[in-house]
Amino acid sequence: MNLERLRPPTATPQTRMAAAACLEKLATQDMERACLTASPYRALQAIAQDLAQDDKTHSKMWIVRASPGQASVPASDKTDMDTGNISAWPLWFRDGPEHFEIPLLYLLRSESVAGLRAAIYEAAERGIVCNDAEITTSRWPKSVQPAVPLWLANSLNGIPYDPASGQEALAIMRSALQAMYVDDEPGFLYMTLHDDTGKVPASRQADVQEAYKGMYQLLAAPDSAIRLLGAGQALGNVVEAARLLREDWNISSEVWSCPSYTRLTREAQEVERWNMLHPLSKKKTAHLQNCLGSTPSPVLAVTGYGQYIAEQIGGFVSARFVALGADSLPEASRFPSAPWIVAAALKALGDEGLLPMRQATEALKRYALV
Repeated sequence: MNLERLRPPTATPQTRMAAAACLEKLATQDMERACLTASPYRALQAIAQDLAQDDKTHSKMWIVRASPGQASVPASDKTDMDTGNISAWPLWFRDGPEHFEIPLLYLLRSESVAGLRAAIYEAAERGIVCNDAEITTSRWPKSVQPAVPLWLANSLNGIPYDPASGQEALAIMRSALQAMYVDDEPGFLYMTLHDDTGKVPASRQADVQEAYKGMYQLLAAPDSAIRLLGAGQALGNVVEAARLLREDWNISSEVWSCPSYTRLTREAQEVERWNMLHPLSKKKTAHLQNCLGSTPSPVLAVTGYGQYIAEQIGGFVSARFVALGADSLPEASRFPSAPWIVAAALKALGDEGLLPMRQATEALKRYALV
């Protein structure tokens, strides 16, 4: 089957009008309040519910609910949670004046590459695909098979995101609607959704809007000795590690949220290639490099997936770089804990000669890590 025959080749004025109506709804203070303290899973459920029930937007977005939902959803919410379609196929077979693209929000639960590929094929590699597999228990990190993050990182038609909070999920959703359905950028966006509010503090709106670019500063620190980066549910442990570094070791650290290490890497690669092909032009700098700058303080990047997901950005970081993932630790299938992050941070600082290496050894004993 030819995917190009299943959807309009370009966005139409009607497409842009539909996206604009959805964006207006998502910009309301009620929506921002609903997502401010919510988990990414709860935020996307609230977004889907409001878009489906509002008279101005219910026909402007196609919402697919292929996920069975969560057992802990209150009974009073179940009617609202059932709002939606069961498939994306009807979008591609409409005729007449209604044959134009409208935004697609596809909510599913899949732990395998095969399940994701089927959904993304059904969506004609278009739209915003959200996977809530992480709200279930599993023997795999983030409740998906290890091949899933690797496949997503190499799917050039889509960009994967791992939001840490409902606030981030809303910001990414807004930017994705603008990029795909107003600016007509190709491809799909993927978000993994967890249901843990964790220890991630709220961000300023001006900062969290950078989430779609791949990273933004969550906590600043004057004269920080180390930069800590985290994604998704693991970001809460990064925030806790920053507290331990400050209170137990008198070390200040910046904290950056990185909902998409993959986007950061791809953009840095594109900028590097452009600079190579345009040696006489003013050099471009990637968002990652603009954020981290050229300061020498070490950078430690944490992910709940395998370590290689965070390692993607290492080649574009000018300072000492360390990555931690679910496969970096003695305990299998666990996020790097705050004490492990502290120990890794102290080791990185010791390697740079910025503090005595014995402190890294002391941390391993203090937190009973060995």
